[in-house]
Amino acid sequence: MPLDWNKVVRRYRENPKSKTKQGHPFTVSRVTNTAIYIDLPSGEEYISRENLETAVSLIEEGTRIEGPADYKRLVYDQRPAYAWAILRDMGYV
Repeated sequence: MPLDWNKVVRRYRENPKSKTKQGHPFTVSRVTNTAIYIDLPSGEEYISRENLETAVSLIEEGTRIEGPADYKRLVYDQRPAYAWAILRDMGYV
């Protein structure tokens, strides 16, 4: 089952709040066709849709992504704590 981007959009439109695996809160400010943007103290950052889709493909192939370190090692070093939390919010991990 590939990443349902429409479900991602709906989820964060309805509830933009989330927490990392360590319990640090964050807010999704917007979702575009290519990325999820999050508000951080340092400014707005993004996580690419392409990288999240890669992670979902790996998970579907049986790869375990148990936390941000796995995401960073297996997928990409792009805000792995937040990317992993998004995968968790969407029910993939």
